[in-house]
Amino acid sequence: MKKLCIPAMRFDQYALIINLLMLLSPAYSLAVPVAPASLKATAVSPVQINLEWTDASLDETGFEVERSPDGKIFVRIADLPANSKVFQNLQLVASTTYWYRVRAKNASGFSAYSNIVSAVTKPPVITIPKAPANLAVTTVTGKEINLKWTDNATDETGFELERSLNGTAFIKIADIAANATAYADTGLASTTKYWYRLLAKNTAGKSAYSNVVSATTLEVVPNAPAGLIATAVSPFQINLAWTDKAVNETGFQLERSLDGVTFTKIADIAANRIVYENTGLAPATKYYYRIRAVNLIGASAYSAVSSATTQQIPVPDRPLNFTAVPLAPDLIQLNWSPVTGNADAIIVERSQNTDGNFREIGRLPASAVQYQDTDSLAITDYYYRIKAVNAGGSSPYSLISIVRGSTIITANEPLTNQNRIYAYGRTLVIDLKPQPQCRLSIYDLKGILRNQQSVQPSSQVDLGSLHPGIYIVVVETENTLLKHKIAID
Repeated sequence: MKKLCIPAMRFDQYALIINLLMLLSPAYSLAVPVAPASLKATAVSPVQINLEWTDASLDETGFEVERSPDGKIFVRIADLPANSKVFQNLQLVASTTYWYRVRAKNASGFSAYSNIVSAVTKPPVITIPKAPANLAVTTVTGKEINLKWTDNATDETGFELERSLNGTAFIKIADIAANATAYADTGLASTTKYWYRLLAKNTAGKSAYSNVVSATTLEVVPNAPAGLIATAVSPFQINLAWTDKAVNETGFQLERSLDGVTFTKIADIAANRIVYENTGLAPATKYYYRIRAVNLIGASAYSAVSSATTQQIPVPDRPLNFTAVPLAPDLIQLNWSPVTGNADAIIVERSQNTDGNFREIGRLPASAVQYQDTDSLAITDYYYRIKAVNAGGSSPYSLISIVRGSTIITANEPLTNQNRIYAYGRTLVIDLKPQPQCRLSIYDLKGILRNQQSVQPSSQVDLGSLHPGIYIVVVETENTLLKHKIAID
């Protein structure tokens, strides 16, 4: 038998030849491939992880790459050809952990799995978001403007909405959530033009502004006045005050009621006014008020009702310095000082006794300061008093002035040859015989005492201090009362 000669060679060359011979041998049975080794995973971007491994087999027909979100449940994501040693896993989520394993395969089956590896994709690369577009006004009311826009960004964290009253100076009015495409700007003033612009933002910065749009709010009925207060300041006047809550009123309508139920308009008041004086009222009367604002659109709601009661009219002051003096036959002159206060009239009363049985004998204007009682009077005592009156009532009575019956002049006293009283120039001559010392009183025609003194029965009294006119001279002695009229030039 002929010997087979095999040349000398390295072991690995020898092993390769043996494997080839086994593969070529009809009796050879193909085994599953050897598992890949040294699997590595490297994140190269927010959306990509690269894999590499060692191909430890010569008979694989390919590789299977599997991935897991939790390191437990794996899903095949790729079939690779034989001899592959790398794989790029794309379209991943940024900042996310992924687990991987690889195995080889051939006609006989699958190798064992490689080692398991994991990697975290890189954080996303943040750029300034794209500017929103197509900013537009959708609806407008008296107090609200609604806006819409197109969101051109996918990476914004929100929007900033700015507003202006002149189209130039803008102020941020709202931070709006990401992905929003509409906003309602409320609480606006009526009949006012507003301008708007919008930008998107994220941690990288702010986008350019959108286009600018504008709209004018509609006219609306004004807000109702508040805090109406009614204050009585006199018997005839109530002052009203309120808070103007509107900026678009053309005026106010004030209404009044006597029962708090049925109201009647009493005044149209100019815009922006906050006070009103309601005059010409009745004393001691309760009045109810309400007010509302108006403009061309309509009227606001009414304010709360406020009420006040006018003050009671104070009675006049008591008349002072009241006197009653007989001046001539059937003439008693009453005089008093001007009445202070708010009197409407003076009432004169007379009585023949002191039991209070007075009756009215005269009603005079409040400005009067005298009254002449011209009734035919009996020779008896008379009592006089006066009071001032108005709608609020009567003043206290004056002090009572008494006219004694003995002083009432029924005629000029006849003078005898022994009793003479006359004026000569500016001298009063008194000649009473025979009489003791007597008392002299001189009154003017208003009943005002102008001179009073004790004189001798035969006297001459200087009248130089008296003005020209008619005077009543009364001379009293123990048993005689003489009254005489004199004229001074």
